[in-house]
Amino acid sequence: MSRDRTMRRTRIALIVTAGAMLATAAATAQQDADTAPATVKQVMQTMTEPSSEVIFTAASEPPKDQQQWEAVRKSAVVLAESGRLLMTGGRAKDNTTWMEMARALVNQAEATLKAAEAKNSDALSKAGDDVYLTCETCHARYMDTGR
Repeated sequence: MSRDRTMRRTRIALIVTAGAMLATAAATAQQDADTAPATVKQVMQTMTEPSSEVIFTAASEPPKDQQQWEAVRKSAVVLAESGRLLMTGGRAKDNTTWMEMARALVNQAEATLKAAEAKNSDALSKAGDDVYLTCETCHARYMDTGR
């Protein structure tokens, strides 16, 4: 076999190998994009806002039956988890105020959970007010940064 033919086969093999490597890298990148963590905006829209709305409503109009108390309880669990998520996965806007507000949200959601489990309307009203204040304070500081 001539040297030119060997060189050409080597180049072809290298091109095929490089193509396979690029295809693998592209597939891996797509898989990483498919499993990327939720953004702050996504956490807010899918978890924080819906659960806080249930809590705000219940804080102003106390639950009347077991089903409504259970809805508040579940919302408090989701709200606490959303606060935890806001501290992880590169979502924190800073390591000071953002983290303090996210921790406050978790603590207030846990207070809401305790109030719901005890079916204590007064404690629920206070917890709802505390959640609202934290949300408003955080939004005033960070909302214009694109969440």
